[in-house]
Amino acid sequence: MTDLSRGFDPIPLDCKLFLFDMGNVVVKNITMLDAIAEQYHLDKEEFFQDYRHYDFPLMEGEVSSDQYWQHIQHVFGVSVEGNPFYDAFHPVFNGEIVDLIKKLRTKGYRVVCASNTFASHWQKLEAMGALAIFDAVYASHVLGISKPSKQFFKAILDAEKVSANHAYFVDDFKENVESARALGLASLCYASSAELHDAFIAFI
Repeated sequence: MTDLSRGFDPIPLDCKLFLFDMGNVVVKNITMLDAIAEQYHLDKEEFFQDYRHYDFPLMEGEVSSDQYWQHIQHVFGVSVEGNPFYDAFHPVFNGEIVDLIKKLRTKGYRVVCASNTFASHWQKLEAMGALAIFDAVYASHVLGISKPSKQFFKAILDAEKVSANHAYFVDDFKENVESARALGLASLCYASSAELHDAFIAFI
């Protein structure tokens, strides 16, 4: 039963799998659009509005970074060097989540990453060791589908051969958590250290 006052569900006693989002959960400092707009002297409102049309196609692998920057050059009349998605992306580890994942794995639980991302960011996350802290990683641009689609969660649960009622999901985005819960996947909408501690107190 979801405790809406606290924003998290109880973790199943027979939990076999934990799924963690990456951005704003395992790593922080993930914003890069402001820096890109400033670098290329773009009107932020126009740039952000245009980007919203490409956010999900990028995350689902339908549009490559190269294709997107060619589009930006054409629409905004700027010359783009390199891959700004990679160059302006400077994530840092969120220690409390990384420590929690390590503790869960030490106790024998299987922990996987369930992330909306795209190839440019995934490359940098891999280089910094963020993927190595998991037993397995599932990225939207590889799966070809993204959160909050229920199919995103189904694809991971099927690959792991675990039913939704034996798994637990942690994400910072309310819409993703609501979709997971609708599938029967107990979840925590990660917003504070206090709630994280309360949700996992019996497991750490």
